[in-house]
Amino acid sequence: MTSSVEFVAESAWPAPWPKFHHDEKESFVKARELTLNIVQWLARIANSYVADRSTKDRVILDFRNDGSFVTKTFEHGLALELRLPSLEMQFQERGRLVPHILDPEERSPAEVEAWILVELLHRGLDRDKFSKSLPYTVANLMSGDAEDYSPQACAPGLAQLTAWFCAASAVLSTHGRVVCAPQTLTLGVASGNGTPAIGFSPGNAERDEPHFFIDTYNDGERRVLAASELAIEKDPAAAAAQFIKRA
Repeated sequence: MTSSVEFVAESAWPAPWPKFHHDEKESFVKARELTLNIVQWLARIANSYVADRSTKDRVILDFRNDGSFVTKTFEHGLALELRLPSLEMQFQERGRLVPHILDPEERSPAEVEAWILVELLHRGLDRDKFSKSLPYTVANLMSGDAEDYSPQACAPGLAQLTAWFCAASAVLSTHGRVVCAPQTLTLGVASGNGTPAIGFSPGNAERDEPHFFIDTYNDGERRVLAASELAIEKDPAAAAAQFIKRA
């Protein structure tokens, strides 16, 4: 029988990063930045309504194997979901999706905020509790009506980003529930004191390519397995699983 990790290697693992043409890499970076922008709406909802948790904990999102980010449940059994690669948003009510879907294509941040406020009103929540403030800083966030979101403009990059996230989730999920830190789009698995933190990053300003990582508390180092290294592996998913297992 084919294992889930082997299945990822055969069917879902993205093309090796070094073989991307310039325009494909540019699309991936745009997709990553757009997803980071839009996922902040989930963080804002969580920061405004999720109760009885620390600031850090309440904004952490679940990442599910269907490619969706989901907030923790808050008032009236509600949660907000964001789906890759479309970046559509939809509220859940007691685990079931409600009818209204927000497609961000050609929608400004102000229009997304208006949609959220209407949905909150329809669900009987106090809209005055909603705040756009975040408990962290993210550079270059879109705001107001100056610019529209456009997933279609970076569709190839979103497809690659989705493949990376789903493949990484398949590897990480063998170690526990996969969660996402919205300020960085980093996937991880909760760890106890004194044990390494393991995770996956789609890349950032310091390290542009996607990579798995292990943070060790005893020496403060981050060990990294980058996309360019996985590209030379016959079975990249198995190599990533072995890297994480060393933790």
